[in-house]
Amino acid sequence: MAAGAAGCLGSDDESGNGNGDGEDSPPTYAQWLTTDDEGAVGFIYIDWSDFEDSESDDETQDDELGEEYQNDPMMGLPMAGTMAAGFVIAFGLNSYGLTGVLEATDSEDVESLDSSANATVVANQAVVLPGDIDTDEVADVLTAEPESAFAKQYERTDAIDDYDIFTPGDGSADAIAVGEDAIVFVSGNEVTDPVATVKTPIEAAAGDAERATEEVADVEWFLSAAGHGAVAYGGYGDEFETDVGGDGTTSGDGAFSDVEYPELEGLEGGVSSLSLDGDGGGSGEFAAVVGDADADALEDSLGSSADERSVDVSDDRVTASATWDAVE
Repeated sequence: MAAGAAGCLGSDDESGNGNGDGEDSPPTYAQWLTTDDEGAVGFIYIDWSDFEDSESDDETQDDELGEEYQNDPMMGLPMAGTMAAGFVIAFGLNSYGLTGVLEATDSEDVESLDSSANATVVANQAVVLPGDIDTDEVADVLTAEPESAFAKQYERTDAIDDYDIFTPGDGSADAIAVGEDAIVFVSGNEVTDPVATVKTPIEAAAGDAERATEEVADVEWFLSAAGHGAVAYGGYGDEFETDVGGDGTTSGDGAFSDVEYPELEGLEGGVSSLSLDGDGGGSGEFAAVVGDADADALEDSLGSSADERSVDVSDDRVTASATWDAVE
């Protein structure tokens, strides 16, 4: 999965890219997004079906992109976010014995499953894997007798709408929800209420809880303006991080493993999305609420690595578009 995150994106399959409602509306994945108690939201969206297969022995592929790409937030934010999310997702799925659910995982060591997901939304403390899920199959995996001392056995303890919620039999803080359209699980070990954490995005998707796009007009605006892409990284309020990887969410010393963008400090929120065409080129979109950020620094930085770019700052909002003939 990490190799795929460092590889190339393609745009041949648009079925899972979150553009279901068109570019005048928020992307489809926005249905899962809610704000926390502080009114903030942070998210990463990835359409794994748009990642081309990478050579399994090419472990340094993420080191091959030049420094100019790393310093450009329109390239760096989505790529660093993908790397960070890849580790969170891989660790989570491995702990549940469900690594084979994600189509981006291609390994002889991973057991094949009938259930499949080709996209991911990491939002606040939850991970959502939309797809075609065989609920009986996943339930059998979760409730099976553990094969190692590190594995947990889960039991069905709750339900919401068409989702069954499983928690560990040992009483430890964890929860995973399983429905025909998605799997939802917590993204870390420091979640106070795991069951509530997995219920929240399910309620939002069902229209039973207020979505971030409904609660905050700026979130609806920037997602509609620039959230459509194979990869999108963004947020609003305290959850909008501009030093991706600086908090230890990624590992390794490769490109994008620890990037910082001081020119983005002061932004109230925004999103950067990216799609590469699989033939070496690609395009990106960026939209944000300027807030206390330096507008001149934004104009200099956004799309700085691109062959063509446009940046507009007006009415305390910044939008940018960029295209790359080749990324190398």
